[in-house]
This record gives sequence, C-alpha cells and structure tokens, in this order.
Amino acid sequence: MRMLCLTLVATLFVSCSDPLAVIPGGELSGQMQTPPLDWTDVPEVIQVETRPSDPYSINIWSVGIGRDLYIATGADGTTWSEFIDTNSKVRARIGSSLYELNATSVNDPQERSVVVDAYLSKYKDLDSEDNWVETGLMFRLDRR
Repeated sequence: MRMLCLTLVATLFVSCSDPLAVIPGGELSGQMQTPPLDWTDVPEVIQVETRPSDPYSINIWSVGIGRDLYIATGADGTTWSEFIDTNSKVRARIGSSLYELNATSVNDPQERSVVVDAYLSKYKDLDSEDNWVETGLMFRLDRR
C-alpha cells in the first residue's frame, strides 16, 4: 500500500506542470491577456515561467509599482535567474491570466531602492536590516 501511495504521489508531481510550493513546474496554462496598465494589486505569490524552449516555472514573491512588475532572488541567483540570463522571455501567471513579458535586470540604485521599499512594505517577514532583496538579483518584467 505504501508503494502504491508513493507511486501515485510521484505520478502527480511529474504530470503536473504547475509549480507546487518550492517545487518548480513546467509550462503554465491560462488565458493570455494584455498586461495591465497598473500592477499595484498583485497577490503575494505569482507564477513565473522561464526558458521557453523547455518551460520551467516557479512560485515567487513579486511587487507591482505602477506600470512595473518586479521579482527578485538572492545575490547568488538560482536556476530560474540563470535561464533569464540566457533568454529574457518570461510568462507570468496571476490567477488564471497569463502575461508574456521580458525580464530586465535592475541595476539602477534609485530604482532598486524603490523596489526594496515595496518588498519591505508588502512582505512583513523581510528583515529591513538583513534584506536579501537589497543585495540580490532583481528583475523588472516588462511588456513585450
């Protein structure tokens, strides 16, 4: 019985293309939409798909600041940030809506400061003294 349960769970993980908690997924599904003019009402967690040739999707914290949507990771990067370095085309899913976007690295100190403040305001668990967003890799998801 235990083996049957493990096989069932493994099959569900493999057959599901959506990311599950911290486990990455594949191609995201949803209704393709034109990006909104204002991203300020973005939920706590969204899904982002990278590497169009072999889709890799993740659940991630994000912040919307007016027309701009941002994601970030630690300074050492991660698998998805390496994929963005190779191909900047990404798709973001919010609810059932899917948006085609381009990820642009954010290096301007003033823009980064605004994004860090938005993360601190939105995610109360972030430590303002030891904030990984401040020193991490940051991407703005621009309209294609």
